[in-house]
Amino acid sequence: MPLGDDELRDLEEARRRAEREHAEFQAKQEADRQARIAEEEARRRAEKPHSGPTR
Repeated sequence: MPLGDDELRDLEEARRRAEREHAEFQAKQEADRQARIAEEEARRRAEKPHSGPTR
């Protein structure tokens, strides 16, 4: 039995919502990753430089 116009519209809205939510999730994941990278770089810059070999 074919789907009605309302059912097709609901399916399309659900697909668009899922795509938007997925894109938002991916953007948040990337932003979190970039923040972790920046924090690690800042932490490394704040560390005292190594004095070299201790032989």
